[in-house]
Amino acid sequence: MFTVLLRLALAGSLLLAAPSCGGETIVKTVKKDKKKTAKQLLADARDQASAGKTDDADRSYGEAYANADEAPKLAWDILAEWVEFLAHAGRPSRAHDVAKQYFDANQEDLKGYHLYAEACLAGNRGQEAFTITGQLVELDNDNPSTHDQRGRALILLERTEEGIEELRKAVQLDSANAKYHMSLGTALLKINDANKAALEFRAALKAAPNDPEVHVMLGAALRDQEEFDESRSYLDKALELDPKNGRAYFELGRLYNRLRKQAEAEAAFGKAVKYSPNDSLFWYAYGEIYRVQNRNDEAIAAYQRALAIDPPYAKATGKLGCTLVDTKQYDDAEPYLIQAIRKETKNAQNYWCLGNAYAAKRKYRAAIDNYELFLKYASRDDNERERARELINQLKRK
Repeated sequence: MFTVLLRLALAGSLLLAAPSCGGETIVKTVKKDKKKTAKQLLADARDQASAGKTDDADRSYGEAYANADEAPKLAWDILAEWVEFLAHAGRPSRAHDVAKQYFDANQEDLKGYHLYAEACLAGNRGQEAFTITGQLVELDNDNPSTHDQRGRALILLERTEEGIEELRKAVQLDSANAKYHMSLGTALLKINDANKAALEFRAALKAAPNDPEVHVMLGAALRDQEEFDESRSYLDKALELDPKNGRAYFELGRLYNRLRKQAEAEAAFGKAVKYSPNDSLFWYAYGEIYRVQNRNDEAIAAYQRALAIDPPYAKATGKLGCTLVDTKQYDDAEPYLIQAIRKETKNAQNYWCLGNAYAAKRKYRAAIDNYELFLKYASRDDNERERARELINQLKRK
């Protein structure tokens, strides 16, 4: 139920025009397979997906969709499942394009607007999602999904208060739907309002008592309320319902980290990336647990995985750069730190690391500039403030 549907994308180009679910035409990227029915091809796709054969499954979903052109409901169901598969298989860009192709060819079908918006959200395309949901507000304003998607787009754009207001509208329109409580709770948790988030997750639990994702998020909120035993009980329940739930292991790893049980946290994060290898956030967390143990080579590898996945986890850029500085790989670190600073202009740690890299490379003026920016943005109780002043004075004498 509560999966961030669609991390979507589409490459490829065997173009074939065929009737769409809405009765118009959609540009397909696959050819029909006349030897099998749409349902047979769908079964093939599911088997291939379960076996981890992503390319084969992608092809079979496409063929199933093409073969279902005379059964509009089946075709739509296949399309939605295809896009969701691509999202979870680490193909968000392809999933996005699959959804957009349908949207472009079926401008009068509101389902296409919602599918396209969901694809944009899953791929962290906040501005694109904001644009399409703006159209949905005009066309489908009474649909709670419109306000849910609009709210999540605003959250991605860091317009948090507006986003939460839209998410509340979705809950008001359909208070029995667990998905909308989950979206609102997740947004509240993001702004550290764990108390209100927990209330939303408990409402979701009433509507969907057997959904593992609801148990996961309630466990996360309770952890942030420092209700550690109760948090663990909900995370354990999520894993009982779904033993391969990567998000449950991720939140469990965060719980262990709060309890300073680093070995247990490492094991939990390891299972998170095992069962959800296409989630860049989980690889970032895995890198963090290695970094605090000074296992730098393993941290670097995890951060690199976090950046290689589509969409990447942006904060891994600076952490990778700093860890490369710690291992004296200054030339490799520099471009990562510059990129990180462009995205987070007030992140003091990145200036500190880049200053260290430039100092080691004897680029003293550049090092001084970055140490001064570190002092500008670092908190007053930062332990490195005095050291930065000392280094500035030393470098000015060179």
